Amino acid sequence: MNKGKIYLLLSFLLGLAFAGGNYEGELDYSNPIETSCGGGGGIVDFTCNIMKTLLILGPLIAVIALVLGGVIYVYTSVFVTADQRGRYHTLATNLAVGGLILAVLVGGSGLIVQAAMGFLAG
Repeated sequence: MNKGKIYLLLSFLLGLAFAGGNYEGELDYSNPIETSCGGGGGIVDFTCNIMKTLLILGPLIAVIALVLGGVIYVYTSVFVTADQRGRYHTLATNLAVGGLILAVLVGGSGLIVQAAMGFLAG
């Protein structure tokens, strides 16, 4: 993973942690549709709406990546010649692993944000 991706992920997590101060009792990370952004206005609501959108789309994208990886793997095993099979198997494996990582990150996003806020507050 290059430094640009790490900095982007870190800035996103820090942005969520510093977005509006103490969110205890306001945000329910288990149900992003009912998550209240607090009505702070400006950058706080913008960041909260981005978070809600990512929490809603994340599981869908993870499932699509897993299914697409499986379909590509099966297609490659049946219809692709041996000299190109490695390229497609690598693509299928990358999609499956990426889907799993995304599912874990979306599933644990509430815990990640709470841990980050506790770390920054303490």
